[in-house]
Amino acid sequence: MDPFWTALALTTFAGLATVLGGVLAIVGRAPSGRGLGAALGLAAGVMLAVSFLEMLPASVEGLGGAVGPAATAVAVAALILGAGSYVLLERAVPDPVSEMPGDVDDPAGLDRRRMLRLGTVTALAIGLHNLPEGFVTFAGTLQDPSVGLALAVAMAVHNVPEGVAVAVPVRQATGSRRKAFAWAAFTGIAEPLGALIGWLLLAPFLTPALLAAVFAAVAGVMVTVSLDALLPAARAAGGRAAALGGVLLGVAAMALSLDLLS
Repeated sequence: MDPFWTALALTTFAGLATVLGGVLAIVGRAPSGRGLGAALGLAAGVMLAVSFLEMLPASVEGLGGAVGPAATAVAVAALILGAGSYVLLERAVPDPVSEMPGDVDDPAGLDRRRMLRLGTVTALAIGLHNLPEGFVTFAGTLQDPSVGLALAVAMAVHNVPEGVAVAVPVRQATGSRRKAFAWAAFTGIAEPLGALIGWLLLAPFLTPALLAAVFAAVAGVMVTVSLDALLPAARAAGGRAAALGGVLLGVAAMALSLDLLS
């Protein structure tokens, strides 16, 4: 299959996980505190493993032909730049998942209008986050399909609770499962949309060295997302044990999968 279509397919797969979260929210109970904590911890472990075991080494290798012995330093600088960019983005658009569990689990004190507003704002914020995430998965697949597959799995695990976070308040406010599903689907579509926008804008400039640098920057974003957003949210939702168990399972699973795919 053409690398473009492979990358787009994996990005779409990751986005559909948000829709899956919405389906889980409307057909049954929302995940328990421990379940949500373990899922978020798993996503953090997957992202950390992918970043340090595959993405950063691949970036150093890709930069070697362009900058020689300075490849490691350039890759680390790009990683720090990616992490810093994420921090600046978070100041403008806070991560909704880390702020949702308390309000979603206890909606009694919120009226229907506030619940609908909560769901709408959450959907828009998650959609904005999913745009760059889509390009992250897309660029990773273009650089190395095995990394793209691992990254798509990580994004998918990360996106399931996001779908829940969108669908639950909309369902509570409107009583409509269809509307809750539609909002979750809207946020999932942002993933492949971000990939296409990024490709159309950046494709003429994507040399192997630049793609390798973007890869390192993406690793910085993933590490920061894991440490700054996912891990605190996992501990808040499910406690220390559930979060740590999820992280260890995610690291082990991704390390094994990357070894099998290499």
